Amino acid sequence: MTTAPPKEFFALSSLLTGFSEQTLQFAQQSADFYGEFVRIYGSAADDLLGLYRTGLASGQTPDDIARGILDDEADKAVADTARALILFWYLGQIAPPGGDAAIPSANIYAEGLAWRAIQAHPTGVSHQKFGYWATLPAPLDDFL
Repeated sequence: MTTAPPKEFFALSSLLTGFSEQTLQFAQQSADFYGEFVRIYGSAADDLLGLYRTGLASGQTPDDIARGILDDEADKAVADTARALILFWYLGQIAPPGGDAAIPSANIYAEGLAWRAIQAHPTGVSHQKFGYWATLPAPLDDFL
């Protein structure tokens, strides 16, 4: 596992995905989302976090920062990196610039947010007891 992710990584990821920082930190414990993202995106990942930090320092609201990052036509590379981060968190799939999409590890795939959003689990991975599907799932808010 790489160095501990900066708190801004979870704050920005929470804004971009709609999941709580706590949920993202829990996923990070099982799968190194931060380390893999930085390994593949390098300076683009640093630029994305830097833009978020700069926005906070200038007094922008977190929502305005996220909206500005995703709508930034002047710096399309940062907007594309933010979109790649969203895809990575949801599907556990990462596509390096100019490369093919790949899933870096089974843990990252299993911890993808899409499974929480649809209240399901990836094939072959479940922490539920046998027959869990016979009862109604917990409310969606319990998964976010």
